[in-house]
Amino acid sequence: MTEAEFHKAYLREKELRKQAEQLLEDRSRELYRSNAQLTEANQALHEQQRAMVQSEKMASLGVLAAGVAHEINNPLGFIYSNFSSLVEGLQDIQRFLNQADQMIASGQTVEQIRNSWREGLMIYDIAYLLSDYQNLAVETVEGLERVKQIVSDLKSFTRQDDGNKVPVDVNECLRAALNILNNQTKYHSQIEVEYGELPVIQGYFGKLNQVFVNLIANADQAVEENGLIRVSSRLNGQWIEVSIADNGHGISEEHKKYLFTPFFTTKPVGEGTGLGLSISHNSVEEHGGEIRVESEVGSGTTFTVRLPAGSAPAPSD
Repeated sequence: MTEAEFHKAYLREKELRKQAEQLLEDRSRELYRSNAQLTEANQALHEQQRAMVQSEKMASLGVLAAGVAHEINNPLGFIYSNFSSLVEGLQDIQRFLNQADQMIASGQTVEQIRNSWREGLMIYDIAYLLSDYQNLAVETVEGLERVKQIVSDLKSFTRQDDGNKVPVDVNECLRAALNILNNQTKYHSQIEVEYGELPVIQGYFGKLNQVFVNLIANADQAVEENGLIRVSSRLNGQWIEVSIADNGHGISEEHKKYLFTPFFTTKPVGEGTGLGLSISHNSVEEHGGEIRVESEVGSGTTFTVRLPAGSAPAPSD
């Protein structure tokens, strides 16, 4: 090869290398832009999912609002009544003490004061008032604790999880769900609860609480008057299993395959969004678990939520 041919080949190779480098740079820029777009789309999707979950919570809360208001008004009613009784009793005690003070100031004899004191104790029934105050105080504290617990459970139900898993007591999630639904279920169904000993897991309290609220509410709607709902939890090997079983109308094979499809519902218009089971399914999967369904038309349905108790294998079919 002559020097001229060598130089020409060198220039051609240099140009090809430059084109290849430019192509690589262009492709890198395209990949970077595509990755940025995917990241942005993924973040938007997560935001939409969070908004959908919160929207479903608010929709559920709207349905529960009347019952929750009654659950709060009931203890508030007897707290108000107790305080009214306390005020009336304190007024009687104040009159008794004023009367005793006047007797002492009037210079009466010890015997006269003693007799008037005993008479006042009988007239104002001071012994009964003091005994009744203890009962009223206990009832009032219990009522305030009840209101405090309802408000706390509502806050847990409506709060948005911040994206970081925290230690979660699954039994506490169940208890809070049952408490929120108490006014809805106690006039319609019988609920049997059996809590097993469970380890604390890393998860999202709000999401699991919403799962159990959805499943228990569905069971209550599925049963007839005085229907039976059994709620239980247990540790089965490396899995925590929570079962919500009812003796309601059951689910047909035709509908089973659509149960976790967004917006699918067999409820009348206005009684469901069709998102409850779909969101529940996604929330349980987010915890590495699964929801299993067993149902027979006319006999009832059992939903079983399975959550890894620790280092557990992936859910099997």
